[in-house]
Amino acid sequence: MAARREGPSTATIFRVVFTAAAALTIVSLLLTGVFLARKLLVLVLVAAFLSVGLDPAIHKLQSWRLTRGQSIGLMLLLLVLVFVGFLAAVVPPLIEQIGLFATNLPDYVQQLAEKNPRVEEFVNDRDIAARLGEATSNLPATVGGSAGKVLGAAGSVIASLFNSITVIVLTVYFSARLDAIKAGTLRLVPSSKRDRFQQLLDPILTKIGGYIAGNLVISVIAGIVSFIFLIIAGVPFPVALALWVAIADLIPLVGATLGAVPAVLVAFFSSLPLGIATLIFFFLYQQFENYVIAPRVMTKAVDLSPAAVLVAALAGGSLLGVVGVLMAIPAAAALKLLAQELVIPRMEEV
Repeated sequence: MAARREGPSTATIFRVVFTAAAALTIVSLLLTGVFLARKLLVLVLVAAFLSVGLDPAIHKLQSWRLTRGQSIGLMLLLLVLVFVGFLAAVVPPLIEQIGLFATNLPDYVQQLAEKNPRVEEFVNDRDIAARLGEATSNLPATVGGSAGKVLGAAGSVIASLFNSITVIVLTVYFSARLDAIKAGTLRLVPSSKRDRFQQLLDPILTKIGGYIAGNLVISVIAGIVSFIFLIIAGVPFPVALALWVAIADLIPLVGATLGAVPAVLVAFFSSLPLGIATLIFFFLYQQFENYVIAPRVMTKAVDLSPAAVLVAALAGGSLLGVVGVLMAIPAAAALKLLAQELVIPRMEEV
């Protein structure tokens, strides 16, 4: 008579259930921690991304007989100068123009009304010009009385400033210790696979650095060309507008349009022909950038089709907003490289 086969013991079942429950608890705690610290993790991710992207430029400066610390300090100084220059070019004229616009707003409305009888009747019946004058004269008191709104806006500015400083500090640290971080990462990989892992890691880091360098080149070209046009055309505030064009152009797909909008609006406020000319210039330049400059600069950096760039940017934007858009394209290039080196060869062997 065959022996009866016994099932797993109670202790074995308890051990399996306990192990599964412990694993589920640990995973839940990790996911909760990631969710709670998501903002900080995004800042760390951005800093790591920037440190990798700036590494080729730092190596270039080191070739000029500068130490790595001096090279990082010089890069940081350049970034601070650009930021301070942008604020110095934008803030004073912006404050002046807002005050001037608020002061002259009743006159603008009255002049508009005089050119159209129906508008004039509407304005006069409701005494809009006088009300606007009273509102603008009481503007300082209104702003001063809105303490909660002022404090809220100040809090947002302070939070943004803190995030920016955090990213800068982390970027400096990651840049200074990038070689050590790469070596430490390799130690986490089994020794038998380290060479292969490094063969994949180096091209990925190169693509990220090439993307950031190429993006900076395109943005600088956009800023310089825009500044030349704005100076020749006589558009007010050419320095501030050109700096904004260069900064906004760092954002893939929509950056060029975002950069052009303020310049076009300022030009239209100056005169209708100047606004039309500025609009035509930015339209033509964006086509030139999209079909001539960007492909030449970016082909070797990321080697992605326009469709892949569009899909990657949309996916990154839906996940992390502007930060996601900036990081999505090199991430897609890295995934393409991994697919070419790992997935496709294995599929060919099947």
